[in-house]
Amino acid sequence: MRKSLALILSAGVLLSLAACSSSPATPDCSGAAPSGASSDLVTASGTFGADPAATFPFPLVSTSTERSVLIPGTGDPVGLGGTVAVNYTAYDGQTGTAVAAPQSTAVVVSSALPDALREGLLCTSTGERVAIVLPHDQATGIVSSAVGSIVMVFDITAAFPQAANGTDQPAPSGFPSVVHDSTGRPGINITSNDAPTEAKSALLKKGDGAVIAAGDQVVVQSTSVSFDTKKVVDSTWEKGTPNLWTMTEAASSASGSTQPAGITQYLIGQTIGSEVIVVLPASTSSTGGSSAMVYVIDILGVLPTAGG
Repeated sequence: MRKSLALILSAGVLLSLAACSSSPATPDCSGAAPSGASSDLVTASGTFGADPAATFPFPLVSTSTERSVLIPGTGDPVGLGGTVAVNYTAYDGQTGTAVAAPQSTAVVVSSALPDALREGLLCTSTGERVAIVLPHDQATGIVSSAVGSIVMVFDITAAFPQAANGTDQPAPSGFPSVVHDSTGRPGINITSNDAPTEAKSALLKKGDGAVIAAGDQVVVQSTSVSFDTKKVVDSTWEKGTPNLWTMTEAASSASGSTQPAGITQYLIGQTIGSEVIVVLPASTSSTGGSSAMVYVIDILGVLPTAGG
């Protein structure tokens, strides 16, 4: 029986759809799968972002994970912890036939992924099409009935870094202090015992990407800390997956939303790659008025719209 490919890829790796500091270093691509004799035999002439119409001589067999670039990408490569929006199709290496219709999803390139997929997607970039050939021992983790290798063709429709990569800004006065580790993950230190009574925001990093507009679906890393307890209330860094926030206030009240009420106005007009600190008083915070909150939000990018 074939496992659901969407289910395999969603096991802790999908986006939640439903830093004194320096910017993170250039990704380490040493763990990326190399090209090989098998992956080099795969061709795909279909439209990018749709059915790739891949073909290859079969049976196609590989004893290790191989990856060949069919269409070069543009932009920065995505490292461990980064996220890629993809269209993908899987094929039976024994017969050359697709084992499922093309699917779209967003995947965090992390240790939670099967090894072959992590190695195959590491250091890909926007606009890239890659063919990944998985050996049988890895293939059965994706297609349980696989009797040999499987071939997966991924179109990378967007790639997002793990952390904001903008230029550091002077530390803003009147805000909690923020430091970052080597991955860009922020730590928030609240020293004042006086809870804020007014909402305010400031830039910690200034990105040079596109401007966030109303209605955009924005990929973010977010950490929130309570002014009362001085402890982290919620963190995408701890969960291992960024969030997807829609730039409308109505999105905050949607069932299952991770988006804090009152946060949207402080993100619209900012640029991709920026990191923003937002302070919300108890009367407007998403804790139901029980505590003022501080948020540090990394704006990683905007999810492409269907057909865009």
